[in-house]
Amino acid sequence: MTAQQAHEQPQADPETPQCSVIEDVMGVLGRAWAGAVLQAALAGAERFSEFKRRVPGVSDAVLSTRLKELTERGFFVRDVDPGPPTQVRYRMTEVGREVEPVLSAAVAFAAQHPGAVR
Repeated sequence: MTAQQAHEQPQADPETPQCSVIEDVMGVLGRAWAGAVLQAALAGAERFSEFKRRVPGVSDAVLSTRLKELTERGFFVRDVDPGPPTQVRYRMTEVGREVEPVLSAAVAFAAQHPGAVR
């Protein structure tokens, strides 16, 4: 190996950036209950109690964490009406609504390949 070859940067695989993006997306959407929370919002859930009813089995702590994370990432806007009583609503943003085809594709894939996902 020549000195010049030793200092050259290896060529990046052209697919690597795309793989990184997929990992980033799955890191958000693949978190426990995130997809179910987003699906519930797409079906009309806005209040914590509505999410609890539409996402059976999720704990209060996990639901609270997912709503906070998804709000921080721009999927929701958190509106607080000071009341009394205080009411909190989670409105989907355009970013949140644009996740619908991704979730629909995941549901279709699971229906076609149940053995691969269960």
